[in-house]
Amino acid sequence: MESIIPLLSVLSLALVANLVTASHNKRANKLFDWILAILNVPLLLMGILLLIVPPQSISFLAELELPELNLTAAGWVLIAIAIWSILSCIRPWRRLLARLLPLNPESAVHTLALLLAGYLTGNTLFALTQDIVAELVNTGLIVTIVDVVLQQAAFVFVAFVGAGYLTRRNLKEVSQRLGLVRPDAGQLLLGLASIGILLTLQWTIGVIWLLLDPQQAELFGELNDTLLSGLDTFGEWFILALASGIGEEILFRGALQPVFGIVFTALLFAIVHVQYGLTPITLAVFLLGLILGVLRQRTNTTVTIFVHFGYNLILGLMALLAVYVQDLLA
Repeated sequence: MESIIPLLSVLSLALVANLVTASHNKRANKLFDWILAILNVPLLLMGILLLIVPPQSISFLAELELPELNLTAAGWVLIAIAIWSILSCIRPWRRLLARLLPLNPESAVHTLALLLAGYLTGNTLFALTQDIVAELVNTGLIVTIVDVVLQQAAFVFVAFVGAGYLTRRNLKEVSQRLGLVRPDAGQLLLGLASIGILLTLQWTIGVIWLLLDPQQAELFGELNDTLLSGLDTFGEWFILALASGIGEEILFRGALQPVFGIVFTALLFAIVHVQYGLTPITLAVFLLGLILGVLRQRTNTTVTIFVHFGYNLILGLMALLAVYVQDLLA
């Protein structure tokens, strides 16, 4: 429930951005830029406050009792998010980025996409600057199917509204924009081959990681086992694989890739998957994003959903099998 306010805020901004884009009104576009920039000024001030004022002097922080947080690092992250967001509202900066990315610097929707990419990255930077891994292992946090489904449903809502549903496009047009079309037999065969490639890649990087840094690999394996310990049936893994395949692919490959391109989208995809630290798996996720990005470009988002689902499901079945064998031998 605590994430409903950020979600509603994003959906509201996406609706406004699409209305501004549909209006083709330059004044409305400039006003939207100004509003987004102003909304990020408090974030900038908060970041500066965390850097120059001792934490014990800030009354509401003292009441929160968060001594385990690195507030200096948090301050820098807030400043970085705010600066990126304000820059994203400056048209010459967007035109510069448009030389590298396929975004439209005049589009309010693309402006908002840039800003939200900064927030996603900042969320990961915040996690990386705090001792999140040890804390999660110690607290024994468990991910539930409900958590996964709700998160992925939020991704789908944001993607559809961001692509113009209810404002600029009807359902059929939005589906076409997001690449949600019926795949043919050849595309599905290509998808099956891609699943094999991704599994081989994952296994290879995992083995190399285990050989180079067994201690770190064990720590993250422990964290992964803890987070997913509540998923112990085929049905639960099936739902997890399907939900994450649909949600992440519609958002990243369907909505964001036409704006940011294959490489930047794959990088963003990897960034939001490394909240618990930079590891060799980060490289695997980035390569996964690249391969899915190429598939999206050559086929459609439906195929990447199929591949992502199959990849996750097989990994889940392997995890279930490992637990079964371990119990059998105990």
